[in-house]
Amino acid sequence: MKPILKYLLAAAVFTGVAVSDSTSFSIYVVGDSTVQTYKDNVYPQTGWGQVLGYFFDASRVKVNNYAIGGRSSRTFIEEGRLDEVKGKLQKGDYLFVQFGHNDRDYSKAARYVEPSQFSGYIQKYVDAGKAKGANVILVSPMNLNGSRNVFSTGSNNYDARGMMQTVAKNNKIPFVDLNMKSYNTYNNTYKGMADYVTRYLYKKLEKGEYPNFPDGVNDGTTHFQEMGSMGHAQMICEELADNLKSNTNLSAEAKTALTTLVSAIKKRYTIKVKTNLSNYNGLITQTQYFPAGSPMTLRVTPNGQTFEKWVDDDCNELSKDMIYYGFKTKARDITYTAMFKGGAACTPISHASEDSYEEGPGGGSSSSSGEVEVKELDEALCSLDAGTDAWPSVIDMAEPEFGDGWTEKNHESYTGGGFFNLDNSAYSKATYMVTSDQSAEHARVMIRYSFAGNANRDMKVTVDNGTYDVVFPPTGSWDKWDTVYIDNVWVDALDFKVVLQSATADGGPNVDMIAFDMKDVYRTGCKAVREKQQGPVSVASKKIVTKPRASGITVNALGQKVQNVRDQSDLRNLPKGNYFRY
Repeated sequence: MKPILKYLLAAAVFTGVAVSDSTSFSIYVVGDSTVQTYKDNVYPQTGWGQVLGYFFDASRVKVNNYAIGGRSSRTFIEEGRLDEVKGKLQKGDYLFVQFGHNDRDYSKAARYVEPSQFSGYIQKYVDAGKAKGANVILVSPMNLNGSRNVFSTGSNNYDARGMMQTVAKNNKIPFVDLNMKSYNTYNNTYKGMADYVTRYLYKKLEKGEYPNFPDGVNDGTTHFQEMGSMGHAQMICEELADNLKSNTNLSAEAKTALTTLVSAIKKRYTIKVKTNLSNYNGLITQTQYFPAGSPMTLRVTPNGQTFEKWVDDDCNELSKDMIYYGFKTKARDITYTAMFKGGAACTPISHASEDSYEEGPGGGSSSSSGEVEVKELDEALCSLDAGTDAWPSVIDMAEPEFGDGWTEKNHESYTGGGFFNLDNSAYSKATYMVTSDQSAEHARVMIRYSFAGNANRDMKVTVDNGTYDVVFPPTGSWDKWDTVYIDNVWVDALDFKVVLQSATADGGPNVDMIAFDMKDVYRTGCKAVREKQQGPVSVASKKIVTKPRASGITVNALGQKVQNVRDQSDLRNLPKGNYFRY
């Protein structure tokens, strides 16, 4: 009998709760960007919902991750995402709920949730699960990087932890306190190791460390690398087991369901990491406790020492790279050693043989976040690429996936494959499916447009989860193009929609293109097209130099119109043709 099952059976007898080793069920996960599943092209960025399945017996459990970045407890519901999950829940399934990161973001009214309303929205998730006979698990948001716990009590804090705990208590359901678990881990277990937490767990990557981020990325506050999310999944499993042992507030039904859930957690093994030096003072991966078949990263950042290779406890060489990733853990306790020049020779370490186990595909996880169905994209629409250092991602607005209007080429100086002429109606709309390989909290977006007339043609522009009121002043002629800007745009590393919707009876302007001040944003499907046509191309070799200008309209995060007085190297006066290409 497996040790963990033996323990759980004993616990079940003690509590008077029955447990079955053959029960099959699904776990549905909802949450934000710290939870969602990411594409391979942004690895090592990972959410804990993406890796949770590695910790459960895949023959009994399937994890379905519906978390998506940029959403709060309110907007996830308003967009119909909770209804979608509710429609799939079956009796006996489990619904894991984590929100708070975007709820507290008062700078973005589109998703902010007043503290007085937060508990009410969390209760809606509990009610949705109960209505389908599912078991709800509330998970408090993990701590942000730093010593302060912004999700707890205190001045200027957003007590998501306390409010979720109260909702769980009132409903007599499990409360996974990932917030305090992660806070204590970062500030106690890794005390004095701030660089380790930031560079090995959070997503602060130096130049050249990972192929997907050749220039590095400074996102060391909110989002996580794979090892950080694996650690959170481990904490969640520990909290579930602790609830079963010590949470006296659970209803009998909740305790029975929790017993079944915990019995499906896989055995974890100790993964020790060390060096062959007696005085090593650089960074190194800390000891982990993962199930067999889990993804693992071995990493060192020396402080003057010369790294040579990684070896296992049989002294087999694994890699000469300081960051060794993409391999799976074994079904036994194991020790990995970073070998440095001048250190002790490798000596084999005795160990047990591997346990037998079955590894489910992808750790038993699947995801529905960020997936959108689009019509087949005309390859000609993928011709726009990086134009300037200021605007690396330029997107052709011809032929939207859904649109009220026409793609035309009957005016001068447009770029790409044409422009989109929105209907003269207050209800005209154009929808574009866009993919971003990167995430940003304060991106800038530029829209190139034209129209003749005397009155503004205001529009609502939606990018990912944010909607902005944008003023489009007349350009004086249908052949004269101008630009407007939107500041502080939240962009997640996933597929999302860009929607332009008219706000006046005159409809919208002719829209030529949009551009982002961040790399790797493109029409969904264009990456495969451009690589098929020409292969990877260095964007640094294809630059367009344009005259700076000091006019235009910018929109801040609250949708307020602000006159832009900063010089911008924009793309307003480009001649007709594909000047941005892959």
